[in-house]
Amino acid sequence: MLAGAMAVGTSSEAQAQFTFGPGAAWHDNADLGIGVWFATPLPQLHEQVSLTGSFSYFFPDGGGDIPGGGSIDVSYWELNPGLAYSFVTESAITPFAAAGLNIARGSVDYDGPFDDIIGFGFSSGTEIGLNIGGGIRTMLGESLTGVVAGRLELGGGEGFVIEAGVGFPMGGS
Repeated sequence: MLAGAMAVGTSSEAQAQFTFGPGAAWHDNADLGIGVWFATPLPQLHEQVSLTGSFSYFFPDGGGDIPGGGSIDVSYWELNPGLAYSFVTESAITPFAAAGLNIARGSVDYDGPFDDIIGFGFSSGTEIGLNIGGGIRTMLGESLTGVVAGRLELGGGEGFVIEAGVGFPMGGS
């Protein structure tokens, strides 16, 4: 979702570019995260449509040392491929709408004195769902793009995510 409108610019040169960059995210169920994203225009569908994708690794609460010995390690990440539509405006800020898949994976690793007794040790799961959302994008100089986006996850990560990032164009016409 973060990549939403990053590759869709206001000129044909900007639309011919693959865009890639770092981002930061906040998930209402998984706290803060960092990641990467990409966007590339799909003029064969429509001049305002982009193929997008992002990967975010989150740092959820819930891990750490346990009184009496032992520890719990909690990990969570998401992969979000999708499509975005950028709205044409006269402003330097471009709004966009986006939708796609949400693939979420979480795991819990318990290492402690009662590991053998409770039979827990390690547990993980992957869920797949959909996401919808949107955001805004603007140029930060001649070749850097800034974006802020939000998405609602329906299934998969099942939450609300706010993201911000910067994008660097690669290639072009």
